[in-house]
Amino acid sequence: MDNAKVGASCRVAGAAWALTFTSEVLQLIGTHAQRGRVSRESVGQLYCRDLTTANIVVGHATALPRTRAFFTGVQFNPAVAMEERTSLFQSGWHCVGLWHSHPESHPQPSSTDAALAKDHATAAATHLNGLVFAILGTQPLPEGLSVWLHDGARFSKAEWEL
Repeated sequence: MDNAKVGASCRVAGAAWALTFTSEVLQLIGTHAQRGRVSRESVGQLYCRDLTTANIVVGHATALPRTRAFFTGVQFNPAVAMEERTSLFQSGWHCVGLWHSHPESHPQPSSTDAALAKDHATAAATHLNGLVFAILGTQPLPEGLSVWLHDGARFSKAEWEL
């Protein structure tokens, strides 16, 4: 059975809660995998409806317009991202994080990624206990999606519950 069709859950070691990505979210993100040398990184946001459950379901994802994109780098307009968050919040969606692609099989956050995750987690601290930071690699999903959580102080890797 392909886990990307039924969704998949991951968890940070010691956490009492899990993070589940629906099949629709995995499929949308998966369409942005960098499969060739001419591909460019993509970026987007992750959303859930309920932040209070023991299983937080990422049920919506978007791809943001890129202001600049390279094989190993991507930039987006924070004002456009905020407009999207505001619009989706009015429909009941809470932004819980960001995703972007890397041209590697088992993606790891770069120092730039870690700084971005920390900045966004710190900025969201009044609304969230942590920021989901997912990196899409070239392997099949869900294993090809590296999921991290940043609480403003620590950057912790989540492991897939397969």
